[in-house]
Amino acid sequence: MSFAYFKAYTDRLYQIDKAFDDAQPNRLNRHRHLEPDSAEFLASLVISKRAKNMLEIGTSTGYSTLWLGYALAQINRANTADTATTLTSIDIDEWRLLTARNHLRTLQFDHNITLQQVDAKDFLRQSTAHFDVIFLDAERRFYGDYVADFKRLLTFGDMLIVDNVISHADEVAAFLSAFEQDSNYLCSTLSIGAGLFVAVRQ
Repeated sequence: MSFAYFKAYTDRLYQIDKAFDDAQPNRLNRHRHLEPDSAEFLASLVISKRAKNMLEIGTSTGYSTLWLGYALAQINRANTADTATTLTSIDIDEWRLLTARNHLRTLQFDHNITLQQVDAKDFLRQSTAHFDVIFLDAERRFYGDYVADFKRLLTFGDMLIVDNVISHADEVAAFLSAFEQDSNYLCSTLSIGAGLFVAVRQ
């Protein structure tokens, strides 16, 4: 599959879901994808890092998951090691996960990707896995519950990426501060899309 085909598919998905979101007065019913330029930048970060095991919190209908799947496919295609890059994406909503799974199958990105219907707080609390990239784009009011487990799971060189940090700066300020004020992390806020925050464990 060419990048042009992939880009056309994801652009169409973004426009369909954006039109859906614009018609929803209740924000909880919206699909709320990250912006296309943020999605492409996210994939470029993952590829440049040659990530081995990724976690996405907030699958929704799979727009960002497709971009992570694209990055995963590029890494695995170039990988000469026996171990393939993997992605775990979690969401609490069954219908959204089903929709995301269908998109992944359509683009043949369903290999080495696991979708789980689970609460993020429960997943993180029970996890002992090593994730070298964690992408967070979920309900912001719960972010504070994740800090301790993120810091437990991220080791040297690992990366936490968070969306909507400029568009919803007040809602995430305390969460970001937990990393910005911690000398174990190198932090950057990038004015891409709705704002991306990157924290790298040093």
